[in-house]
Amino acid sequence: MKRKVIVFGATGEIGGRIAKGCVEAGHKVYGISRGQNQRPTVDLGGVEMIHGNQYDEKFLSEKLAPLDYDAVIYSVPRREDLKTCATHLKKAENIFFCSSTGTFVPLLNFPADENHPWREKTTLKMPWFPQCERDAYGLELWAKNKFPLTIFRPTNIIGPGRLPLELWGGRDLEFFKKLKRSEPIAIPPAENILVQPGFNSDLASAFVKGLDFPDKVRGEIFIISCKKAITLGRYLRTAMEYLGSKSKISVVSIEALMKMYPGIVWTGGLDFLLAHMCFDIGKAERTIGYAPKRTAEQGLVETLEWCEKSEGL
Repeated sequence: MKRKVIVFGATGEIGGRIAKGCVEAGHKVYGISRGQNQRPTVDLGGVEMIHGNQYDEKFLSEKLAPLDYDAVIYSVPRREDLKTCATHLKKAENIFFCSSTGTFVPLLNFPADENHPWREKTTLKMPWFPQCERDAYGLELWAKNKFPLTIFRPTNIIGPGRLPLELWGGRDLEFFKKLKRSEPIAIPPAENILVQPGFNSDLASAFVKGLDFPDKVRGEIFIISCKKAITLGRYLRTAMEYLGSKSKISVVSIEALMKMYPGIVWTGGLDFLLAHMCFDIGKAERTIGYAPKRTAEQGLVETLEWCEKSEGL
């Protein structure tokens, strides 16, 4: 089935990969961008680029609404985008939103699947609850009005174009620079915490595959990730092996870590880092044929390779 797809944020890290994947699958693609992303992205040959502000009512009604399309994809959606689709993009038979598995955390069981509770506020400092509210509202629109929403929830995203997660709770390249220089480095007590990153190109492929199953995906949530979780200890060792690091690793309390690296540690990120991430991607595999190509370790190595070439690692 060949589709006609509007991809918002088509010059971004995820949106660009989605747009490219849709073209390669034979779909007609309109890529929407404000033209503000100056970072290099994937080859968008074959994408019909339309420059404009997706939050501009005139642009939506005069430029986008008349297009010949049957699917809409948001790689960085807002709650207001639900209204945009309902008001201006009524021809869409499928609307895909990119959310996050952060909405499930803290996990009550391992591996967690799409039936895990996610609508309640938690004590974590990361701002996931607004995404829960947005997703819940979208699914309510599906239940009441058959609003054709599908929600993809990726885990921690890695891959070329994105700095990798480190063990200070953020994406600070200095962590990996210290490893590469074999400097001593302190981490929180996180080595036995489970992490399950997902490669950005694998994530994009889920959106492309979803287009082939328009009736099966409406009103559904899909977890998208690599196949299996690993510990943060293994994640760290993978980075050290690739970088040839001989760093001495010390484990200290969060309080001590914050004092050792003032201005670097992101306390909300540490809170989230120390929460287990372990998910079952079986629903996406069975329903849309999702098949991630990278393991967590492979994805991390490719990301570090990109960091060395493009980010001064």
